[in-house]
Formats: sequence, structure tokens, C-alpha cells
Amino acid sequence: MVMDGTEVQSNAQRPAGAAEASAAQAPAVAVRRRRAAGANLSLLPRIFESFVWNQRDKALEQGKELAKQIENTHPAVAQRLMTVLARALMPARLPPTLPEGLVEMSTPRHALDAVTLTDQVRCRCRDIITEHARQHDLAAFGLTPRHKVLFYGPTGNGKTMLAEALAWELGLPFLVVRYGGLLDSYLGSTGKNLDKVFAYARTAPCVLFIDEFDGIAIKRGSGEDVGEIRRVTNHLMIEIERLPASVVLVCATNAYGLLDEAIKRRFDFAIAIPSPTRDLRLHRARDELRPELTPGHDLSAYAERIADLNLENLHFVTERCRELRRDLVLNAGGGIDELASARRGESFLLDGV
Repeated sequence: MVMDGTEVQSNAQRPAGAAEASAAQAPAVAVRRRRAAGANLSLLPRIFESFVWNQRDKALEQGKELAKQIENTHPAVAQRLMTVLARALMPARLPPTLPEGLVEMSTPRHALDAVTLTDQVRCRCRDIITEHARQHDLAAFGLTPRHKVLFYGPTGNGKTMLAEALAWELGLPFLVVRYGGLLDSYLGSTGKNLDKVFAYARTAPCVLFIDEFDGIAIKRGSGEDVGEIRRVTNHLMIEIERLPASVVLVCATNAYGLLDEAIKRRFDFAIAIPSPTRDLRLHRARDELRPELTPGHDLSAYAERIADLNLENLHFVTERCRELRRDLVLNAGGGIDELASARRGESFLLDGV
């Protein structure tokens, strides 16, 4: 068999003794791996000891050494280790008192793998995570991690969940700006609210998330533009520029065309989150109907049918799958076939529910 110009032997084509030789070598390989794991683990007490004695630089160097040793066998663990170490070595913590009515803080619940994404979007997000995990390497070259991210695209396809996943991967608190509290009808009050939000975020590493971003970053000179909105947009640009790299700003909009062009240029990453393809709908449906969520039942075949419904976003796909699971509990699955065939907008009451 030939792949990319290179001949690769299948098991059937290998010499008769090859399989036996490989099997004979397996115990030796296992021994070497166990020894390597033991050597790696021996670094952990040294790292903890450095933390106890507040030798922060030494702890970071030891952590980098451990990450380097395991990056070939456990690359995800190595990257996570570097991220956590880098954050742990930053002494600053967010103040316990939040700007009243303007920001909510939560602990991230989702990793990146939990979000249904195109390969391109996932790759771009991994680039962001990698830069922050290697911030000390970048500093040696006079660089800082890029930290201003704009997600745009139709509603219901995971922009908020993706922002939360970035916070989880980076090991940072997740700050969500309350849109209703931010906007104020009094002249100049919205700008003052922006001051409070960004001043709070600058106090320590965090992910700051602003949804419905077009509401405060509208294009100047547009038909919707009024004097106050123009002032808010100008103020917002200044605040974005003042953010340190330790604050990851993530904004989301489903009205990218309404954003001010100068605001768009302030972002390091502008990432489109498109409407889902059939493959993405199928991936989401399979995840929502996996056996762990349907104990004693197998609904996996329904994932294909739901993917074929062409529901307009992943939120509707998720909700439809949950309707199937709910029907399984409350109606013994009597309405599942109908639910798996009904398009959005078609509703009906299930007997006994």
C-alpha cells in the first residue's frame, strides 16, 4: 500500500516473523514507558516545594521541564500544565466585589472539545490557547499573546459556549458583561459603565465576554448613529486598546456588518461561526443522544433523521434531541418518531405529557 509516495506494509504483507518480534518487544517498551513516567513524576515534589518556598521562577522552569518531557506522549496534558502554571504564578486575583449590575462572574463549565465546531474554527481557537500557554516563550522575543477575539455569525451556534470554553482552557475566571446594565439612557452613563467594567477586568487575568457587541460598537455615520452612540464607540476603542494581554476580550455579534470598521481592526482574531452543515448537525445530535444520556435505550439511529431536518442552528438541534429524551421519560417514547420528523415550528402535545 502506498500513502503520499511512501510504501506502507499492512500486517498481512509483513514478514512472517515481524509480528512475533513486535510482540516480543512490547514488554520492553512498556518497561521504558513506566521508567519515563517515574522520572517525570519525580519532578512533581520539586515543583510543589518551589511553590511552598515562593520560588516562582524556579517552579515555572521545573514545570516547563516536566511539560517538555511529556509533550510527545501526553501533549494535551503538557499544554494544560503550562497554562495552569503560568496562571498560578500570577499573584493578582479579581476583587471579590463586582461592579454592581454590570458584570457576572462564573467558573467555566465546558472545555473546547464540548463545543461543536468546524475544524477551521477549532484550529483558530487552539492557536489562541497555545499563545497564552507559551506567553513566556513569546516574551523572550518581545511579544505578548494576542488576546482580542471577535466571534460573529448567526445566533444559536455556540458563540457564548465557545467563549466559556476558552476561559476553561486558559484556566481563567469567566466575566460576562450584562448588556442591559451596561446601556444607560442618561447622557454619558454608558461610557462610565464601560470604565467600571474594563477597570475591573484589568485588575487580574480573566476572560471578559461581551455579547450583542453590535449594540455598543455600531458603525459611526450609519443611519442608526446618534451622538451618544458615537461617543460610546470612541470610548470603547480606547478601553480595548488599554487592555493588557492577561485579559482575553471575547466579543460576539450576529450583526457583523453593523460594527464600526475601526472597532473591527482592534481585534486580533475575527472568527466566523457559520450556520451548521449537516455533518455538524449530525455531530451535535449524536452527542445529545449518546447512550449515557438515554440509559437502557438506543436512540443513536435518530441522530441521522434529526440531522436531515435542516434545523437552522445548533441550539434547535440540541433542543430537539432533548425533546426526544424527555419524551422517552414522560411518554415511554411514544412521540419520538413524530419529534424526529417535525420541522421547526411544527408543535404538538404528546398524550399524557
